[in-house]
Amino acid sequence: MLKTAMMALVVTGLMVLSASISKADTVTFTTAGVFSGLSIGGVAVNGNPVSTATFTNGGGSITIKFTGSSQSIAVPPQNGAVSLGIFQTAMTGAGGSGSGTLLLTITQTSPTGGSNSFTGNLSANFIFSGVPGGGGTVVFSPASVQIGAVTYTLSNSGTVTLSVPPNNTGTFSSPGNSVEATVTTVPEPTSMMLLGSGLLGLAGVARRRFGRK
Repeated sequence: MLKTAMMALVVTGLMVLSASISKADTVTFTTAGVFSGLSIGGVAVNGNPVSTATFTNGGGSITIKFTGSSQSIAVPPQNGAVSLGIFQTAMTGAGGSGSGTLLLTITQTSPTGGSNSFTGNLSANFIFSGVPGGGGTVVFSPASVQIGAVTYTLSNSGTVTLSVPPNNTGTFSSPGNSVEATVTTVPEPTSMMLLGSGLLGLAGVARRRFGRK
C-alpha cells in the first residue's frame, strides 16, 4: 500500500511540474506589408496596416491590396492557423498585369519583443473580356521564421492564390485571401533545466522509498 501511495504521489508531482512548465504562452504580434520592385506601370502606396500596388497598362489597371493583422493568441492551444494578413484584388477597364515583391514583417511584443520577415514574390494577370478572368499568386519564403522562442510557419508552403476581382469597376474582392501560418513555441532553456531537475529529484525520492523493505 505504501509503495502504491508513493507511486501515485510521484506521478502527481510529475504531472503538476510538467503542467507548470508547459503552460500556454500568450503570443501577441502585428504584421505589415511593403511593396517594392514593381514591374513597368506599377506604383506602390505603402502604409500601416494597408499597402497597395497598382499596375496600369493597356486599357486598364489592376490593384493588389494587403491589409496587415493584429493578433493575441494562446500557444498552446491554437485552433488552426492564424492570419498574418489579407490580400484583395481590384480591376478597372480591360485589366492588366504586374509583378513585384511584398516584404511581410511580423512585429512581436510578447512573450518577447522582436521582428522578422517573409518575402513574397507577386505575379498577377487579371483581364476583363465580358467577365473577369485571369489569376495571380504570391509565393513567400522562407517557409518559417523565428522570433525568440516563437516560430511562425506558413501554410500551403507559403503560396497564396489571389481571387479574381468581382468586376472591372475597381471593386475589391471580398473577403480576400489570407496569409495563413501556425504559431508554435519552444520552452525557454531555464524552464527545461527546471523540468529536468524536478524529474531527477522525484525519481530519486521514488528510488529511495521503493528500495526500502
